[in-house]
Amino acid sequence: MWATLGAVVVGLGLTTRSDVVVRAALGAAAVGEALAGVTALASPRRAAERAGRPYSPAYHGVTQDFGFYNLGFAALFGAGAADPDAVELVVAVALGVYLAHGLTHVLRYRRLYYGGGTPISTRPQIVELRDGMQLLAAAAGLALLFITG
Repeated sequence: MWATLGAVVVGLGLTTRSDVVVRAALGAAAVGEALAGVTALASPRRAAERAGRPYSPAYHGVTQDFGFYNLGFAALFGAGAADPDAVELVVAVALGVYLAHGLTHVLRYRRLYYGGGTPISTRPQIVELRDGMQLLAAAAGLALLFITG
């Protein structure tokens, strides 16, 4: 699904004004983040399953915390979609956060922890790489928007 959406955005970028495509992409990102946020807040069990993780009552609150993270990004991307003057700042902030978050997962995959963290015995290391690459792919998309927008 995301590959198709990416192809549509690239196609639109080649055939229409760049600022329109950037704002439309930010609007679509806002909707996606809002849906993820509402799911995490209202149904942490479903959110965990959709992310390919087993649900654990011990992490119910953490899942909801990530829902607020998603809603914050929904608001950020929505602001960029609504205000052409905010696009550059919105993309720069989101790019920085996605890079930091994604690289942290990649470091964990390589068993490099900071802040006193250690591997979680029930979490396969490959999941850290998967999560990191998803965030780094989003960062790459934002970087392209930043360069072309």
